[in-house]
Amino acid sequence: MTIGTIYSYPQNPRVFKALIVAKYNGLEVKVDDKFVMGTTNKTPEWIKKFGASQVPAFEGTDGTLIIESGAIAYYLAHYKDNSTLIGKNKAEEAHIQQWIQFVDISIAPALGQWVFPLLAPDRVPYNKLTETTAIEKVKTQLATLERHLIKKTYLVGERVTLADISSAISLFHGFKSVFDAPFRKSYPAVTRWFTTIVNQPKFKAVAGPFTLCETPLKFTPPKKTKEEKPKAAEKPKAAAKEEKKTKKKDDEEEEEVFQDAPKPKSKLDLLPAAKMPLDEWKRQYSNNDTPVAMKWLWENIDLTKDYSIWKVDYKYNDELTKLYMSNNLAGGLMNRLERARKYAFGCLVVAGEDNANIITGYFIVRSNPEEMIEEITDAADYDSYNWVKINVDEENRQKINQVFAWEGVIDGKPIKDGKVFK
Repeated sequence: MTIGTIYSYPQNPRVFKALIVAKYNGLEVKVDDKFVMGTTNKTPEWIKKFGASQVPAFEGTDGTLIIESGAIAYYLAHYKDNSTLIGKNKAEEAHIQQWIQFVDISIAPALGQWVFPLLAPDRVPYNKLTETTAIEKVKTQLATLERHLIKKTYLVGERVTLADISSAISLFHGFKSVFDAPFRKSYPAVTRWFTTIVNQPKFKAVAGPFTLCETPLKFTPPKKTKEEKPKAAEKPKAAAKEEKKTKKKDDEEEEEVFQDAPKPKSKLDLLPAAKMPLDEWKRQYSNNDTPVAMKWLWENIDLTKDYSIWKVDYKYNDELTKLYMSNNLAGGLMNRLERARKYAFGCLVVAGEDNANIITGYFIVRSNPEEMIEEITDAADYDSYNWVKINVDEENRQKINQVFAWEGVIDGKPIKDGKVFK
């Protein structure tokens, strides 16, 4: 008997996560084949029901509504009494969450910055520095996973758990698209674990056979096409000597066609240079104690024309449950803001306790528009948050200081965790 329906676009690996869990627990879950990405999930009826346009989304036959693949998988893993996927005791259950969060927070975002510009360059602009930084972070965190798996078959315990299913799906695109044989050679235990998981019969029944990457995806710059010019009339032989003299000049003029300034990818690129370069602020924030960085920020930022500050609040705070799930939700927004990386910096924090917490924060945004910039409004999760441009008086300045430091109390709730977009 079907216990619910999952809505998403076809072949979404994040849907595999929930379907594999369902397969292990002997649950029947339907996938809606009439779902149209960007249409179905943008209707008023959808937003009213799920509160956000993101997918996958789950609707149980008992009326249960869940968004986020991790939350859906968690629900299905716990749906069956005595499920082997959730650990034999409290310690194992905690370790399962530990490794799910480690991979989702420490590896998956960097892997996305590496892979998605190669898979979808029309949607996620390629940036060499971002790619290089992301690759190094993936390598560092995979080394941690490698040390853990050297003497272990599975992430937790002696059998497949939700940690293995979730983490393998999070690394799916890496092993499929960029982790070629030379790369995998540095992580034999991780590779052995991954191939063990993806070749489990219940995993393969959902995701199909898996082929490890042989030739990694690489960025290929678009070829510059030279504009075809009308063919010149043939010159008389007497002018051949003169033609030879002018050939070098003609070639130089043609070369200038290739050196025209590239069209800006964003209208924000046309703005005059800001007094405070955003990259310099990001360096100050990363390399200094927060009080030092904040002092530098307030001394250098121009909020009259160069930048604006926006307060961000999750619209459905009353529906939040576990702290770690709220933090993952905040991270989901950050992961979908790649287009805005050159033009924004932000912090979202989770404040409160399990079943009584909020997601809130502040974003510094390039320019001082009346409406939020397209690079942010284009993100899939944008509509799940309220974005309000604020005047930065002393009271708001102190609140921003708290959020950027992940310290203090907001609306009577202590800050427990957070995410940074930089």
